[in-house]
Amino acid sequence: MACNNHNETEIASYHVQVSAQIGDVARTTIRDDAAARRAEVLWAEGDQIGVVATSNWAISTLDLTSGAGSRSATFEGEILTSNELAESYLAFYPNQQSATINNGRLRLTLPTEQRNGADGIDGAACGFMLSRASGTVDALSFAFDNLFAVLKLSLTGRGEQLARIEFSGGAGELVSGDFGVDWTNELAIEFCDVATTRTHLQSNQILGTDPAPLYVVVPAITYSKGYSVRVTTADGRTMVRTVGRSSGRVLQRGVIYNLPTLEFDSEAIDLSLGGRANCYVVSEAGRYCFDSGLTDGVAAEMIWEDSEGLISEVALTSDGYVTFDATALRGNALLALRNSEGAIIGSWHIWATEAPKAQIYSDGTVALDRNLGAKSPTDIGLYYQWGRSAPFTSTPEELGEGTLSDGVGSPQKFLTNWSDVAQSADLWGNGTQSAYSKVQGAKSAADPCPAGWRVAPPIFYQHIAGLLKKSEAGGYEMSLDEGVAYYPPTNRLTTSGILSGNAYLFLWSNSNYVNATSTTLYGTYFQFTANANNNSSFAGSGKRLNANKTYGMNVRCVAE
Repeated sequence: MACNNHNETEIASYHVQVSAQIGDVARTTIRDDAAARRAEVLWAEGDQIGVVATSNWAISTLDLTSGAGSRSATFEGEILTSNELAESYLAFYPNQQSATINNGRLRLTLPTEQRNGADGIDGAACGFMLSRASGTVDALSFAFDNLFAVLKLSLTGRGEQLARIEFSGGAGELVSGDFGVDWTNELAIEFCDVATTRTHLQSNQILGTDPAPLYVVVPAITYSKGYSVRVTTADGRTMVRTVGRSSGRVLQRGVIYNLPTLEFDSEAIDLSLGGRANCYVVSEAGRYCFDSGLTDGVAAEMIWEDSEGLISEVALTSDGYVTFDATALRGNALLALRNSEGAIIGSWHIWATEAPKAQIYSDGTVALDRNLGAKSPTDIGLYYQWGRSAPFTSTPEELGEGTLSDGVGSPQKFLTNWSDVAQSADLWGNGTQSAYSKVQGAKSAADPCPAGWRVAPPIFYQHIAGLLKKSEAGGYEMSLDEGVAYYPPTNRLTTSGILSGNAYLFLWSNSNYVNATSTTLYGTYFQFTANANNNSSFAGSGKRLNANKTYGMNVRCVAE
């Protein structure tokens, strides 16, 4: 590798005091100026600014020494510069420890999760301001301007407790995360690859008759399809307001945009408030929604339901949420999202059952009281091919061969060659490939369980193998400190997608299988049968522990 010769420039440290003036389009604490739609701005105790000399691009930190509570302040500290007599400087606030600069491009982070302070925006986290100045190191003066816009929401209600306010652009604009500021181009900003299309304001305010003001810092850009604001309460109820969908909206730096006062009126219950998952539990009739996490969907639909009339009015909102109505029926449904080309890009299992109970086993494991997809603890539930997130009934909608991408793109299709195309060892988060390993693994993106739960690891079934006894109900059971855990006889789907006819208890684990001829083709499962003493006989020898990943078996979820 060739090396480039260059001359080293001597960098020196100078102790300085600089003045910092907040302009009309900036703020650290925020107080509304209704006439100007701008803010009265004050520096705060503990404020720091970062200063960069363009001769060496070194970042220096200066601390506020006077001027807290006013728009003009003095900052003091050591500046690294190569030229004390004449130099160009860039100053920025807040002085993030993670800030970097490279070739004139300053990199900062607008948090995806914001919080309001006592006077509004948390300036130390979200109140981004920049200033450029030239001069000698002992006579610097900075005039700061704001980089972002601010949305002000005024909410009323009837005692609801807020959880979060979510902002998103109608065209999937990047609105939070890492961004770069171009020193050479009018301080233009551009979000980086690790940025996201949403930003959240966390709040636990109680809504009443007096409007509660809430502030969200957002990029000052053109939103070609407008933007959406989603309000979610602590119990998961949501309300969405969309602005400028047809005409778009342009937001300017330093401007506070006051939305009309809104009275909270729940439109749906957000099932994804506790985290996104491939399965959501619905226990009561109502209007529901969940965050798809996808930006390129154009239409949502129901693929199948096993109880007619269970789900209706499936739709996609402008901010990427899937909404639907559920009746009081019990059963399962599969919803999907399609892109502009008609391809399925995601699917979700809606599990309509009474709220499953968590049961504590003697080894400390917490598991659900029923199989995934079961309408009750005695019901069999749904069938899964190892490593896939979408479930199947005992009669799959479609059979045939496919590719690995069909695991997502054809969720209704039981892939008869799945083991040939799904040769990853950790599709369900446990690539240890050991049937007896104590490794628990971690929940994967393809895990079919609800949020907070995951497919049980092998060690769980190894623990209960000698404790299960034949039940009078026809399955297997074991006593717990509180209640009884029940496992119904399940049968399984063969590689042809038909029931095998063996009414044993078959359950997939999250682990690949280690001793099979080809470890990539097999997953670890557990089979229970009754012995002469009516205790469970754990199929724990030889190839009885492994099965072709194409098989369809049941799943029991344990707590993460």
